[in-house]
Amino acid sequence: MVKWYNSLETKLTVSFMVLILLVSMSTFAFTVHEAKTAISDQMKEELFLTAKIMSSQIDGDLLNQINVKEDTENEAFMQVYQKLEDLRGDNTDIITYVYIMRLDKEGNARFIVDANYLEDGIIDVYADQLYEDAPIEDISMGMLEPYVSGEPYTDEWGTFMTGYSPIYDSNGDIAGVLGVDFDIATVKEKQDFLSSLVYYILIGSILAASSVIMYFSRTIIKDLNSITQVARSISNGELNVDLPTIRSKSEIYELNEGMRSVLAVVEFLTDEIDGKSKEGDQ
Repeated sequence: MVKWYNSLETKLTVSFMVLILLVSMSTFAFTVHEAKTAISDQMKEELFLTAKIMSSQIDGDLLNQINVKEDTENEAFMQVYQKLEDLRGDNTDIITYVYIMRLDKEGNARFIVDANYLEDGIIDVYADQLYEDAPIEDISMGMLEPYVSGEPYTDEWGTFMTGYSPIYDSNGDIAGVLGVDFDIATVKEKQDFLSSLVYYILIGSILAASSVIMYFSRTIIKDLNSITQVARSISNGELNVDLPTIRSKSEIYELNEGMRSVLAVVEFLTDEIDGKSKEGDQ
């Protein structure tokens, strides 16, 4: 009796399972990576277009009238603030913050208008307020043309991906740069959901493939064992045996038919020998 670890069934099943796992793991890693990249690229494209469109709607001449903290509630400030609020509209679940900045002579980023009031109506960020954790390199790029930060960054307000776009006045000079923040948590939720979906699909595929492999491997081994048993019986001189019925037209079927021919020849030769023995006795 063949031990289970030497069984062809075990070897076939384990070999195919290992192959399936390797292929599935590679597929999972590749699919998730590509999906996350696609989601990230889509978000960057949305940021790029959103910042570009919003900046084109801001009056640069009004921005030039806002220079110090005391200008926070003057007419120019309130018009720009209201415009930002209108542009953000009902997209607060996607757009976390919308604001306008400029770089001072020392190269520091300073807010001009930030569309973000506290619940009690107090202004959260004042005009000309220093942006201490500002990604200066990204803002500088956004002063030249629409630009999206390559990687998420973290400041005192959270972790974001940001799109930037320059705002021009009537003379064609840059009056400021608009920033649009997307909360990275929104992107991560989409990526995690997609990763989970791919994971469950692959697990289901592995289970289905494993079931099919185990079924066919067990069927094949069952047929082989039946033929082996017949061969063992013939070798022990037992000719009154029934060959198994093999329905599939496979190599095992051919082997079974070959065994049938062998059995017929053995029976013929046995009858011949018995016949000659009886003639000799007479």
